Amino acid sequence: MKVVVQKALETTVLTLGSAVLFAVFFHFNDWIFSELTYTKGVNWIFLPAGFRIILVLILGLPGAVGITLGTWYLDGVNFFEEIDPIFLNGIVSGMTPYLLMKFLAKGQPPFTLLQGLTTQRLLNFTLLFAAANAITHNVLWLFEDQSDLNIWVDVWPMFIGDAIGALMMMYAFKLLLSRFKLKTF
Repeated sequence: MKVVVQKALETTVLTLGSAVLFAVFFHFNDWIFSELTYTKGVNWIFLPAGFRIILVLILGLPGAVGITLGTWYLDGVNFFEEIDPIFLNGIVSGMTPYLLMKFLAKGQPPFTLLQGLTTQRLLNFTLLFAAANAITHNVLWLFEDQSDLNIWVDVWPMFIGDAIGALMMMYAFKLLLSRFKLKTF
């Protein structure tokens, strides 16, 4: 029983830590790149996209749930007035990278993606993630009946911002890990 409680406590700490870190990175990105905002929540450089990938690759489901919680906090504070868009946006934000990772892992434990992650695979994964994230968010917003949304135009800034931000974060993370002489991708 003691092991179960310890595991639950660890998972809770990882999840809440992920939520806080994601929200902090979101505000940091807004502070640094506020002049590169396309529309509310969409930047031409979006560093939290890379943080989403890192959290999900390293922590798995607790990272995805933390991203969901962080997004719910951010959306509740900054963007929406209704609960449905907040709920669905959080689910899309946290679960898109997690489901993509599960799909790419093909039934293997998620850490196997990290073991064989070459520079080319990292680039491919990042671009796939950016595309999946931009498409799922824009489809969600389309169904929320946002009158000013043009999905054929609005999906591109999110894709570009997520791709650039994720690549910047992933390669910075890779550089950081190499400085500690850890075996990495």
